[in-house]
Amino acid sequence: MAVNSAVGAFDAVIVRFVAAEVHPFGIVFFRNLFSLLFLAFFLGRIGPHPFRSPLWPVHCLRAVMKLGALVAYFYAVTLLPLSVAIAVAFTTPLFVSLGSILFLGERPRPLRLLALAAGFGGVWIVLRPDAVPVGMGAVLALGAAVALAGVALLMKVSSSREPALRIVLFNLLVTVPVAFLLCLPVWTTPSAGSLLLLAVQGAGGLAAQFAFARAMKLADASLLILVDFIRLPLAVFLGLALFGEPVEIAVFVGGGIILASLLLLLRQERRAARQGP
Repeated sequence: MAVNSAVGAFDAVIVRFVAAEVHPFGIVFFRNLFSLLFLAFFLGRIGPHPFRSPLWPVHCLRAVMKLGALVAYFYAVTLLPLSVAIAVAFTTPLFVSLGSILFLGERPRPLRLLALAAGFGGVWIVLRPDAVPVGMGAVLALGAAVALAGVALLMKVSSSREPALRIVLFNLLVTVPVAFLLCLPVWTTPSAGSLLLLAVQGAGGLAAQFAFARAMKLADASLLILVDFIRLPLAVFLGLALFGEPVEIAVFVGGGIILASLLLLLRQERRAARQGP
C-alpha cells in the first residue's frame, strides 16, 4: 500500500513536469499506452483466453469513466497545489459509499450518514469555499473523485466474475485508442525527457495497481487506509520542495477529518456485513 500511495504522489509530480509540453489528453494516452506495453509481459497470468469476457459492456463503461477521471484529475493537478488535489482525491470512498446508498440499495444507517457528513466537511475545510472562490481546479478534482467512485461501483459488478488482471487489461484496451483520438487535435510530440517520464509514469501506474491488489489480500482494510494517508504529507513535502508551494494547515486538518470519516465508514460496513440485510 505504501508503494501504491507513493506512486500516486509522484504521478501528480510527473504531470506537473510534463504539462507545459504535453496536453493532459496526451499525458493520459502515453501513460496508459506504456502501462499496456508493460502489461503485455503478464498476459500469461490471466489465463488461456485473456481477451474473452462476457462483461465487455461493463468493461467499456468503466474504462470510459476512468479515462474521464484521469483527464479531470490531471487537469486539476495543474491548477491546484499538490496537497489540495491529493486531499480531494481521498473523497472517492465517500462518493462510493454515497453511491452504494443511492444506486445499490444499501441501508443509510445513521453512523454511516454521520461519517459521510464529516468527510464532506473535511473537503470543505480543504477547499475553503467560504474564503477562496471555488475554481475549475476544485471542480475537476471533485469530478475526478465522483468518476472514480463510479468506476469502483462498477468494479463491484465484475470483480467477483473476472480476474483483476483481465479488468486492468480491458480498461487499457479501451482507454488507449480513445485517449489517442482525444489527443489528436492537441497533439504535441513529447521530448525524449518527457517521454521517459511518461514511461516511468505508465510503469508506476501498473505497479501501483498490482501493489494495491496484493495489499488488499494481505492486510486489513483499515490499516491500508491509514497507510494510504502518507500520500498527503508526501504531497505537501514534494509541493514545497519542487514547486515552492506553501504548507497549509487547513489541508492537514481537512485531510485528517476525511481519514477519520473513511475509517468510520469502514467500521460501519463491517458491522453491516456481520449483521446481514
